[in-house]
Amino acid sequence: LLRSNLPAVLRSERTASEKRQILERLREQGKDLMAAVEKEAAEAGFAVVQIPTGPGTIRPDVLPTVEGEAVSFEKLEEMLQAGEIAEEKVREYRETHDSLFNKLAEVFRKSKRLEIEAQSEVEKLFRRLVRPTVEGILSRLEEFHQKKVTTWVEQVQGTILQDLKTYVDTEEDDDPFIFFTANLVVDNSGKKRKPIIVEQFPEDASLFGSIERILTENNRYYTDFRMIRAGSMLRAHGGYLIMDALDVIRQPGLWQKLTQVLRNQTVKISSSDPYRLFPVELNPEPVEMDVKVIMLGPPWLYDILAQTDPEFSLLYRIRADFDHRMPLTPDNLTDFAHVIASIVHTEGIAPLSRGAVAAVAEQAVRTARRRDKISTEFSRAADYVRQAAYWARQAGSKVVEAEHVDRAIDEKRHRICLAEDYMKESILKEVVMIETEGSAVGQANGLAVYSGITYSFGLPARLTCQVSVGREGLINIEREAELSGPTHTKGVLIIHGFLRGRYAQDYPLSLSASLCFEQSYGGIDGDSASSTELYALLSSLSDLPLRQDLAITGSVNQHGVVQAIGGVNEKVEGFFSICRERGLTGTQGVLIPMSNVEHLQLDHEVIEAVERGEFHIYPVGTIDQGIELLTGVEPGLRDEKTGAYPDGSINALVDARLRAMAETLREFGRPGT
Repeated sequence: LLRSNLPAVLRSERTASEKRQILERLREQGKDLMAAVEKEAAEAGFAVVQIPTGPGTIRPDVLPTVEGEAVSFEKLEEMLQAGEIAEEKVREYRETHDSLFNKLAEVFRKSKRLEIEAQSEVEKLFRRLVRPTVEGILSRLEEFHQKKVTTWVEQVQGTILQDLKTYVDTEEDDDPFIFFTANLVVDNSGKKRKPIIVEQFPEDASLFGSIERILTENNRYYTDFRMIRAGSMLRAHGGYLIMDALDVIRQPGLWQKLTQVLRNQTVKISSSDPYRLFPVELNPEPVEMDVKVIMLGPPWLYDILAQTDPEFSLLYRIRADFDHRMPLTPDNLTDFAHVIASIVHTEGIAPLSRGAVAAVAEQAVRTARRRDKISTEFSRAADYVRQAAYWARQAGSKVVEAEHVDRAIDEKRHRICLAEDYMKESILKEVVMIETEGSAVGQANGLAVYSGITYSFGLPARLTCQVSVGREGLINIEREAELSGPTHTKGVLIIHGFLRGRYAQDYPLSLSASLCFEQSYGGIDGDSASSTELYALLSSLSDLPLRQDLAITGSVNQHGVVQAIGGVNEKVEGFFSICRERGLTGTQGVLIPMSNVEHLQLDHEVIEAVERGEFHIYPVGTIDQGIELLTGVEPGLRDEKTGAYPDGSINALVDARLRAMAETLREFGRPGT
């Protein structure tokens, strides 16, 4: 509207008429001034003339008239030399010329001032006539009733009215009104829901915005307000911004700036030029924003930030933990299958049969490490689907079957199981001594899990115990060698508490017993071997051999209750693999805590061996149940009246041995012995 209405107003008949009146009035004043000088010059015998000074240029002057013609002073000098005029007359002409020329110069100065005055009055006229149009058009913006809009309107009015020529006499390629247009960086007004922005690549420009620049023809950088670009922080105004916390932390300085923005609830857009190589004069004022920032990340990162950043807990007040697994219900299993179908459709790979989907779901249950849960780490499931599709193509099948999924799982395991193969080879070649048949006193097969970034596996480890009379109690050789972690050390101390609670009620516990993981040269932690250590100790004290065709896992408390442990599937499969390579006898198996039964999700080969009776899994709830399986001897219950255990029972043998040790130590300590 301004671009079209301003020229129309200034080219109207009213504007032209008032402009003519101003110019004519001032022109008449100029004429009167010149007429007065011309009259005075004529009375003095002079005339006002225009003298050429160059191509297209002249200057005013006053010259004397001789016989009705204006004569220059050069001509007067020639006439003086020829005797045609007296020297006194020439001197008189010069004096009169100086006086008249000064008056002529003053008239020209006044004429120039009149021209300036005319230009000023014309500009005032234009502003007076244009002002109603400018104010009328811009007044529509004041309907927003915002102080910043009102201020901007006043600034635009002042700019246009102070420099009307720029906004009226415009060229085709030069549009000054462009600087009054709006650079709408964000518009969420038409959205029915709050915006949700997921920023996958957070950095300074993508988060907070930037000021772009272009290289002009003269190799200089140019920018203006039209090149201001909003970042995701402003695009999420009124809604939510979702980012990965680790991505933000990895960008130098980005976390500090994000903290400042959230604290002040404003965003300042600046040029993305950390090294100040391309200085930009634009300095936009900070923009108020209303954004809820959602950070995704691991719990350990939350704890570190909460401890190291004093503002973290104030800015991020709500924490929500998300499980990587969900209950294994029919509805959730159906949803899982739909996700697999979506992956297949999106990536255009071969469809999966029902059995193949079931195989992927089974692997997801194994990943969840509980039979009543299924993993929601769909990236892993997608990898198995892609790899299974590859093996289906290799086999010429148009449908991915369960066997292809199994092949994908086996191939992945084969790619990363080098360490497991080396360790199994050492056991099978008897470099690492593990018995899978027979029995031995004070010796048991524990089970350990070796965990890596992408792969975990279990293998048996021999644990031995030696006892004697003494006061040292339980000697944890791993601890003495500084190879025992705090949790493993705690498990050994719990065994000591079990002995005191069950046996040493009316005599002092007087033994020296060493526990050791044989051929273990690295650190050991965790209490999953505490039940194994206790079985080995009870075997040494009772002198009853333990079955070597059984491997053991499970922690124990001071009351002799066997407790759940982690990695139960890997441990069972690890011992099974050794037994299978050596040849299954039909008696081999594993003792696991009863509370770990719900975590079993074993390899098909193990399940089939168990179904055929070639391998066994024994859930135990107490040490008494486990020691009976390992020795074939009843543990025996304490008589409530006599406090004694049944003769021949394990507990009776252990109690008798401990009493004998206490007596030996007492006798040994008497004077004269």
